[in-house]
Amino acid sequence: MTITCNLCFYDRNSDKNQFCEICGAEITLSTTLFEAQEKGIQQREIQTVIQTDKKAKIIPKTSINSTLITSTIVKLIPKQIGAPIPEFIIDSKNAIIGKFHPEIGPVEIDLDGFYGNNTVSLTHGEIYFENNQWQIKDMGSKNGIYIKPTGKTRFGYRINKPEILKSGDEIAIGKIRLLFLIAST
Repeated sequence: MTITCNLCFYDRNSDKNQFCEICGAEITLSTTLFEAQEKGIQQREIQTVIQTDKKAKIIPKTSINSTLITSTIVKLIPKQIGAPIPEFIIDSKNAIIGKFHPEIGPVEIDLDGFYGNNTVSLTHGEIYFENNQWQIKDMGSKNGIYIKPTGKTRFGYRINKPEILKSGDEIAIGKIRLLFLIAST
Protein backbone atom coordinates (compact mmCIF):
# COMPACT_ATOMS: atom_id res chain seq x y z
CA MET A 1 0.00 0.00 0.00
CA THR A 2 1.24 3.52 -0.77
CA ILE A 3 0.55 6.75 1.08
CA THR A 4 0.02 10.22 -0.42
CA CYS A 5 1.90 13.09 1.20
CA ASN A 6 -0.42 15.85 2.47
CA LEU A 7 2.18 18.52 1.67
CA CYS A 8 3.59 17.75 -1.80
CA PHE A 9 1.00 15.11 -2.87
CA TYR A 10 3.66 12.54 -3.82
CA ASP A 11 1.56 9.36 -3.97
CA ARG A 12 4.14 6.58 -3.87
CA ASN A 13 5.40 6.69 -0.29
CA SER A 14 5.60 3.28 1.34
CA ASP A 15 3.21 2.74 4.24
CA LYS A 16 6.32 1.90 6.30
CA ASN A 17 7.73 5.44 5.81
CA GLN A 18 7.34 8.05 8.53
CA PHE A 19 8.40 10.88 6.22
CA CYS A 20 7.72 11.71 2.56
CA GLU A 21 10.45 10.50 0.19
CA ILE A 22 10.26 13.74 -1.82
CA CYS A 23 9.69 16.66 0.59
CA GLY A 24 10.43 15.06 3.98
CA ALA A 25 7.06 16.00 5.54
CA GLU A 26 5.71 13.70 8.22
CA ILE A 27 3.29 11.10 6.86
CA THR A 28 0.18 10.23 8.84
CA LEU A 29 -1.69 7.06 8.12
CA SER A 30 -5.39 7.35 7.47
CA THR A 31 -8.00 4.95 6.26
CA THR A 32 -8.76 5.35 2.56
CA LEU A 33 -12.28 5.35 1.18
CA PHE A 34 -11.51 1.94 -0.38
CA GLU A 35 -10.54 0.52 3.04
CA ALA A 36 -13.65 2.05 4.61
CA GLN A 37 -15.79 0.34 1.99
CA GLU A 38 -14.04 -2.97 2.72
CA LYS A 39 -15.18 -2.52 6.33
CA GLY A 40 -18.75 -2.21 5.08
CA ILE A 41 -19.07 1.57 5.09
CA GLN A 42 -20.43 2.69 1.71
CA GLN A 43 -19.77 6.20 0.34
CA ARG A 44 -23.48 7.07 0.31
CA GLU A 45 -23.70 6.08 4.01
CA ILE A 46 -21.18 8.60 5.30
CA GLN A 47 -20.92 12.25 6.08
CA THR A 48 -17.63 14.12 6.27
CA VAL A 49 -16.66 16.28 9.24
CA ILE A 50 -13.44 18.35 9.31
CA GLN A 51 -11.20 17.63 12.30
CA THR A 52 -8.44 19.73 13.83
CA ASP A 53 -5.60 17.40 12.82
CA LYS A 54 -5.96 18.15 9.08
CA LYS A 55 -7.94 14.98 8.48
CA ALA A 56 -11.60 14.56 7.76
CA LYS A 57 -13.60 12.14 9.79
CA ILE A 58 -16.23 10.10 8.00
CA ILE A 59 -19.14 9.09 10.13
CA PRO A 60 -21.51 6.34 8.98
CA LYS A 61 -25.02 7.77 9.09
CA THR A 62 -26.25 4.64 10.86
CA SER A 63 -23.40 4.30 13.36
CA ILE A 64 -21.57 6.21 16.07
CA ASN A 65 -18.17 4.77 14.98
CA SER A 66 -16.00 6.85 12.68
CA THR A 67 -13.13 6.16 10.30
CA LEU A 68 -10.49 8.58 8.95
CA ILE A 69 -10.50 8.67 5.16
CA THR A 70 -9.10 11.86 3.70
CA SER A 71 -7.16 15.04 4.37
CA THR A 72 -8.00 18.71 4.42
CA ILE A 73 -5.40 21.14 3.14
CA VAL A 74 -5.33 24.78 4.22
CA LYS A 75 -3.62 27.17 1.80
CA LEU A 76 -2.78 30.83 1.47
CA ILE A 77 -2.47 31.82 -2.19
CA PRO A 78 -0.77 35.15 -2.99
CA LYS A 79 -2.80 37.45 -5.24
CA GLN A 80 0.30 39.04 -6.81
CA ILE A 81 1.49 38.53 -10.34
CA GLY A 82 4.98 37.02 -10.20
CA ALA A 83 4.80 36.12 -6.50
CA PRO A 84 8.00 34.34 -5.39
CA ILE A 85 5.94 31.48 -3.91
CA PRO A 86 2.73 30.25 -5.60
CA GLU A 87 1.07 29.11 -2.37
CA PHE A 88 1.68 28.50 1.33
CA ILE A 89 0.34 25.27 2.82
CA ILE A 90 -0.53 25.40 6.50
CA ASP A 91 0.30 21.94 7.77
CA SER A 92 -0.15 22.43 11.50
CA LYS A 93 -2.70 23.99 13.82
CA ASN A 94 -1.00 27.38 13.66
CA ALA A 95 1.29 29.41 11.42
CA ILE A 96 3.10 32.68 12.09
CA ILE A 97 3.01 35.23 9.25
CA GLY A 98 5.93 37.60 8.88
CA LYS A 99 9.52 37.73 7.66
CA PHE A 100 12.68 35.82 8.51
CA HIS A 101 15.12 37.59 10.81
CA PRO A 102 18.43 36.09 12.00
CA GLU A 103 17.73 36.95 15.65
CA ILE A 104 14.12 35.74 15.66
CA GLY A 105 14.39 32.90 13.16
CA PRO A 106 12.07 31.63 10.44
CA VAL A 107 8.31 32.00 10.26
CA GLU A 108 5.89 29.53 8.65
CA ILE A 109 4.54 32.07 6.16
CA ASP A 110 7.54 34.15 5.09
CA LEU A 111 6.52 37.17 3.01
CA ASP A 112 10.07 38.43 2.47
CA GLY A 113 10.67 38.77 -1.27
CA PHE A 114 7.07 39.80 -2.04
CA TYR A 115 6.28 43.20 -3.50
CA GLY A 116 5.13 45.32 -0.54
CA ASN A 117 7.07 43.29 2.06
CA ASN A 118 8.24 46.56 3.62
CA THR A 119 4.72 46.79 5.14
CA VAL A 120 5.06 43.35 6.82
CA SER A 121 6.33 43.08 10.41
CA LEU A 122 8.75 40.33 11.44
CA THR A 123 5.95 38.58 13.37
CA HIS A 124 2.92 40.21 11.78
CA GLY A 125 0.10 37.80 12.59
CA GLU A 126 -0.91 34.23 13.29
CA ILE A 127 -3.39 31.87 11.62
CA TYR A 128 -4.53 29.08 13.92
CA PHE A 129 -7.20 26.42 14.39
CA GLU A 130 -9.23 26.70 17.58
CA ASN A 131 -12.78 25.72 18.57
CA ASN A 132 -13.26 23.92 15.22
CA GLN A 133 -12.61 27.03 13.14
CA TRP A 134 -9.68 28.80 11.54
CA GLN A 135 -8.88 32.20 13.00
CA ILE A 136 -6.38 34.99 12.40
CA LYS A 137 -4.96 37.50 14.84
CA ASP A 138 -2.66 40.49 14.58
CA MET A 139 0.49 40.19 16.69
CA GLY A 140 1.03 43.92 17.15
CA SER A 141 2.01 44.70 13.56
CA LYS A 142 2.58 48.26 12.39
CA ASN A 143 0.43 48.05 9.23
CA GLY A 144 -2.30 45.67 10.36
CA ILE A 145 -4.38 42.83 8.98
CA TYR A 146 -7.58 43.32 6.99
CA ILE A 147 -10.12 40.72 5.82
CA LYS A 148 -12.39 40.80 2.77
CA PRO A 149 -15.02 38.10 3.40
CA THR A 150 -16.12 35.85 0.53
CA GLY A 151 -18.76 37.59 -1.58
CA LYS A 152 -17.86 41.10 -0.38
CA THR A 153 -16.26 43.74 -2.58
CA ARG A 154 -14.30 45.64 0.09
CA PHE A 155 -11.98 44.87 2.94
CA GLY A 156 -13.33 45.42 6.44
CA TYR A 157 -11.73 47.35 9.27
CA ARG A 158 -8.26 46.63 10.63
CA ILE A 159 -8.68 43.64 12.92
CA ASN A 160 -8.00 44.26 16.61
CA LYS A 161 -9.06 40.86 17.96
CA PRO A 162 -8.96 37.31 16.57
CA GLU A 163 -11.28 36.94 13.57
CA ILE A 164 -12.80 33.76 12.10
CA LEU A 165 -11.66 32.85 8.57
CA LYS A 166 -13.78 31.07 5.98
CA SER A 167 -12.58 29.44 2.79
CA GLY A 168 -12.48 32.09 0.07
CA ASP A 169 -11.78 35.03 2.38
CA GLU A 170 -9.06 37.41 1.26
CA ILE A 171 -6.50 38.61 3.79
CA ALA A 172 -4.35 41.74 3.51
CA ILE A 173 -1.10 41.56 5.47
CA GLY A 174 0.12 45.13 5.12
CA LYS A 175 0.02 45.58 1.32
CA ILE A 176 0.23 41.86 0.50
CA ARG A 177 -3.06 40.14 -0.36
CA LEU A 178 -3.57 36.41 0.18
CA LEU A 179 -6.52 34.13 -0.56
CA PHE A 180 -7.40 31.74 2.29
CA LEU A 181 -8.59 28.33 1.06
CA ILE A 182 -9.64 25.10 2.74
CA ALA A 183 -9.43 22.28 0.21
CA SER A 184 -10.30 18.62 0.74
CA THR A 185 -8.40 15.90 -1.07
